[in-house]
Amino acid sequence: MEKLVQTYKRLLQERLNTKPLVSISEDCIRYDFFAAIIERYNFKPSQIQIEVPINEQAFIPAKEKISFRKEKPLVDLVVNEDNLKISVEFGLFRQNSNEEGGINTTARLIKMLNDMIRVSLESHFTKTKGFFICVADNKMLGHQIRSRVVGSFPSDYLITNDIVGYLLKQNTNKFDKRFLGVYKNLNCKISSKLIFDEILRASFVKKETRLLIWEVKII
Repeated sequence: MEKLVQTYKRLLQERLNTKPLVSISEDCIRYDFFAAIIERYNFKPSQIQIEVPINEQAFIPAKEKISFRKEKPLVDLVVNEDNLKISVEFGLFRQNSNEEGGINTTARLIKMLNDMIRVSLESHFTKTKGFFICVADNKMLGHQIRSRVVGSFPSDYLITNDIVGYLLKQNTNKFDKRFLGVYKNLNCKISSKLIFDEILRASFVKKETRLLIWEVKII
């Protein structure tokens, strides 16, 4: 995994040598990881799945009538080969087009916790390793939600029913309840260990920007 991550970091830096982070999308950081897997493992593109329907054991369908896409939640990337079994969600937390303006850092942190819950359940039921991969700049780095129920960004996180319950009571914090039902029934905790945290250096990177990777699993 370490060699894969270093290959991925190189590809990200090559991209950031051509344009600033504000000009790329989350899809770009997904596709660079896709390319890193092909380069490192010599896989065919067909061995890497993008936007895969999440295992049906991982969520409880909503009772209300909603769209087909919403009823089939997806995980960003899955590889299920003998020598690599991973499920991955991605995040891109950066400044918007207004360099001097702020961003909703709390919403991004909640998005990350949501994705960690999703990918932990997916990996639990598919017997893969779960990861949350994120590129974040100085606008997000160091953010601490006011309640301090979880650590500052980035750090190791232990997600518990009590923490999720507290955050659900905050009007601005939205969790996907289709996954929370399964998570609560398992009566478990989710360990999100920060296994990679390195600065990205490139021609268009003017402020601190980091590649962050958490291994996420149910314990």
